[in-house]
Amino acid sequence: MNIDAQIGGEEVTIVHMNSNGHDLFVSYIKANGDLAVQKLYNNPSSLVNLVSTSATINQTVSTSGVISSGALTAVESGIEFTGGFAGKPTSASYVWEEGTGISIGTSAVANQIFQTFSFDRDVHLSVDTPYWTDPTPADHTDKGVFGGSYLPADVPTVFNYIDTDSDTYEDGSNIVTTGRIDMSNFKVGDTIRVRFDYNAIPQIANTTIEPAIWYKNRDANDDVTFTFPLTSNPVFYGTGTVGKSYLNRSEISVYVASQEDINALAYLAIKSDNLITIQPLSVLLTVIR
Repeated sequence: MNIDAQIGGEEVTIVHMNSNGHDLFVSYIKANGDLAVQKLYNNPSSLVNLVSTSATINQTVSTSGVISSGALTAVESGIEFTGGFAGKPTSASYVWEEGTGISIGTSAVANQIFQTFSFDRDVHLSVDTPYWTDPTPADHTDKGVFGGSYLPADVPTVFNYIDTDSDTYEDGSNIVTTGRIDMSNFKVGDTIRVRFDYNAIPQIANTTIEPAIWYKNRDANDDVTFTFPLTSNPVFYGTGTVGKSYLNRSEISVYVASQEDINALAYLAIKSDNLITIQPLSVLLTVIR
């Protein structure tokens, strides 16, 4: 849906109508060349700034022109958030207790295996409940805290909490992972930025970990073509760190270059060169277009 409009005398274009039928997005080039992206809610006189490279803008919008027919391809970016990791203790309302977590053990260390972290739908349904009332939150079921409200209309979900997959490594060990980053709704040209939040509790001094997305390209027959880690910057824990908990927010990016990426399997993972305990906390996923 396209609508021509004016903001402070500058030409703007409505670039997307959200799937709920009334959330509109506008973008325009300002006089200084900056790009601004803003959200126009169902009240056409209420403009709420979402993303701007400079000052906040609060002008009213008056629409004019002819509404074009046909669906508009979404071009805006968006975000979603989940804390639905498996293993969070039910006895503490899904909050990790001191010293508990998921161990990266001797075999994984010796064989340099990327330990994947599963999602859990029950945990997701309990911890991803919206904490605000205005605006009225969308249903978070099988989506995330924001219920898909802040994603492009052609990306209804970015997390899968149910499907399982397994990897057999060279040492013969097998790791089964439940849930994943759902790549199926992205399109070629998208960049996916993932912020993986977790606590790390070293068991041995001078430990280095490598956060990653364990990534498996698949063809049209769902056969895996390539498997590899998309790593972030390594994190080092030196002397005096044993037994202490450290909060990390590791950023990892993925670009979508082909249908094999859209059909890929993608899991949060960590490799360590020493014994360590990990408490996976949450994921903030950003779609960049």
